[in-house]
Amino acid sequence: MDVSRVSTRFSVNIVEQSTQQRQLWMDLLRGMAILMVISFHSATILERHDYAIPPLLANFNQLFVLYRMPTLVFLSGSLLAASFKKGITLYLLGKVRRIFWPLLIWSLIYSYVIGPPVLDAEQLRKYLTGQSYLWFLTFILVYYLAAIPLRRVPPLLVVAVAFVIAILAPDGTKNGERLFYLMAFFFLGAWAGSHWQSWIRILQARASLLAWCAVILGAIASVVYHLSYGPLYALPALCFILAVSATAYRAQAGRWSAPLIFIGQNSLIFYVSHFTIIYLVIGLCSRLGVAAEVATIASFPVALIVGMVLAVVARRNGIVNLLFVAPPPPHRVVGALQAVERRFVPA
Repeated sequence: MDVSRVSTRFSVNIVEQSTQQRQLWMDLLRGMAILMVISFHSATILERHDYAIPPLLANFNQLFVLYRMPTLVFLSGSLLAASFKKGITLYLLGKVRRIFWPLLIWSLIYSYVIGPPVLDAEQLRKYLTGQSYLWFLTFILVYYLAAIPLRRVPPLLVVAVAFVIAILAPDGTKNGERLFYLMAFFFLGAWAGSHWQSWIRILQARASLLAWCAVILGAIASVVYHLSYGPLYALPALCFILAVSATAYRAQAGRWSAPLIFIGQNSLIFYVSHFTIIYLVIGLCSRLGVAAEVATIASFPVALIVGMVLAVVARRNGIVNLLFVAPPPPHRVVGALQAVERRFVPA
């Protein structure tokens, strides 16, 4: 991928853009976050096959534990303003096709490969409400749905309320503290997306790179004290988003960034596919009696290669693409829904 040529397709002067378009630096940042998630699972899945996680691998992944998920959620929220411009009908259809559908398909794949299998509606409900590694898609879907009644509310007010609820929620609860903590980052991203010029000016300021100091300190503390992301560590997460965004903004034109940009542009494919691939590779390594370090080193590139192959093939093959995006409804149905929207939903 020729990044310099791709860059010319998008305006180099992002500040002057009147509408928020997909930016290469955002794809670069999203690609980095996906790599952190794949690295994390290439170590933690070891335990599913009776391996002990090597301390070096555990400490390496611990460096990023405060930053992985807040960053991905922030990036998802930054697309909210652009999504709303399509209208509620296309907004909802898009979320069903591109979030709920892959959540459903890959939950079924997960249940078949890893289990427990889906034998009744209750087990399927558990998967769709976040029982597996796909919980991130469930959370994102909840945030996008919540954004509809909240679209008239200032995003920063939603951030504040969600953060307070996260603090008051029982520590460590998935559908309490974690749900609302990440919700705060989602709507912080929504603020950035609706105040794009202000956000870009912040990234352009050299002072934004000073946030790396807090990022490094947070990463070291995370390893030393075995921290887990949550409201107490929101500041280091904010600094990470700021520092890495500012760095990615400056580095997006470099040729070395092309693979990360590709991963970011196809982040959903890499996210939903990597866990099953890693599980199968590490399972094979376990049967062959190879060391845990070798299993992890093998599973990481295999997951990336499979993700890249799926991303390329999905662009050319409609059947493979169905693993990640639901087919669009008939134009007649969409038109009828939009007519209802124009009549009953205020502009």
